[in-house]
Amino acid sequence: MTEPWYQEYQDLFLDRGMVGLDLETTGIDNFTYERPTSAALLGLTDNLSSPEIIIDNKCRLPAYILPSAGALKISNINPIDLMKEKLSLYDLVNKLADYFIAHPNKILTTYNGAFYDLIILRHSFFSSLYNPYLLLSAFEDRLHIDLYKMVQTIFCFEPNSIAFFKDPTGKVILKQEMMARENGIDPGDAHTAIDDVKALLKLADLFRRQAPDIFFAGIASGNKKRTVKLMTEQLFFNYGEVKYKERQAIKRTPTFICEDPSVPNRMIFFDVCSDPEDYLYMTAEEIAALIDKKNSPLFSIKSNGSPVILPPLFCSKNALTEEEATYKATKIQENNGFKENVYLACDINSKRRRPWTTEEYPESQIYNNFIDNSNRMLSDAFHKTQDFDRQLDILNEMSDPRLIDFAKRILATENPDCTPDLLKDYHEFEANRLLGEDEVPWRTLKKAWDSLAKAEQAATDDSTILAATKKYYKLIENKMR
Repeated sequence: MTEPWYQEYQDLFLDRGMVGLDLETTGIDNFTYERPTSAALLGLTDNLSSPEIIIDNKCRLPAYILPSAGALKISNINPIDLMKEKLSLYDLVNKLADYFIAHPNKILTTYNGAFYDLIILRHSFFSSLYNPYLLLSAFEDRLHIDLYKMVQTIFCFEPNSIAFFKDPTGKVILKQEMMARENGIDPGDAHTAIDDVKALLKLADLFRRQAPDIFFAGIASGNKKRTVKLMTEQLFFNYGEVKYKERQAIKRTPTFICEDPSVPNRMIFFDVCSDPEDYLYMTAEEIAALIDKKNSPLFSIKSNGSPVILPPLFCSKNALTEEEATYKATKIQENNGFKENVYLACDINSKRRRPWTTEEYPESQIYNNFIDNSNRMLSDAFHKTQDFDRQLDILNEMSDPRLIDFAKRILATENPDCTPDLLKDYHEFEANRLLGEDEVPWRTLKKAWDSLAKAEQAATDDSTILAATKKYYKLIENKMR
């Protein structure tokens, strides 16, 4: 019997094992400044009803990180109860980082994690003195699959393999809770981290059984390095997405053209479902107006966004034979003038974008510079000791101003032996964060109270969570004043 094309990735899955992650967070206003309020990390086992519970914790928040009332209501997390949690935010981030450092081979699974959980976790690692790119290490070949990307691909190419829920207007709804219910999976208490991960792992198993080609294609393209290789070293491949507003399945058979020189990780393709002859002789200006426009064959994929890259054989499910796709893709690849014009078109579009601004605050400076080896080693040493004096010495050796700010906050919030000078500086920082009236990217007390008013207006019942949130905000306000 002939082995399936994905045998290598099936073996990889069995060898490495899989863990699922979900975070409940302080909000969705600005991912750079939002942080986890709870986290669950579970391991997939043979018994889907009894996964391995690796992490299931809530955490205390430092006063300067205010949760939004809406986020607390959705996740049913009482902020007064959070104040009594054993773990601080720093402790919880340490716990997550320690696991991932010790288990680089585990395949990490999330639902929409590429654009939510992992971004918040990246910023949480950064502000806790960990490598923000811990989960993206190409050297360790870490793998991540985003089931939200996978379910879009299934809806495009194998829509009959699983059940999909549609609203009264006929639009498909791909939220995790609805996908679980429609396929006979109990979502438990939706928006509680542990129940979300239990449902997530059951969905992963469903996709593996019912749509194995797509599931294992997700593992094959499980990190940026693997994805770029699949997108650039094949003459063509297949890719599906569901547009958020229209909820329409968009199937594509792309051939690679270039990487956008102005936007990191943005790869430009031509969809060979269209006739290349209609586009090959366009000017760079004409091409610039078409990239990523509706119904245009010129489009982009983020190589670091966990796309699911399907093999060429799937073009038969996109109304193309492999011979037709090969012929059209070859036409594109042999026309260097067209590819040069696409590259120039990217440059033209870059000049129409707003220029990058210099970020003022350390959290927002995550992408300004990589952390150099010296500061990375000092950060590692900081984590390895519990001795305050030693941590203070390490802080004084650091040269990266971002990490120095973060280390000062950690010492002030985590250590009862903190010096009066550090505490004084921290309390000034805390007050400036919460009491300022200027427009800032984090949640001030004013923004928090506004979020409560909005949540109360939308509430349909007498919410214990909102009452507790009001009490929590008042406690923080009194502390600041």
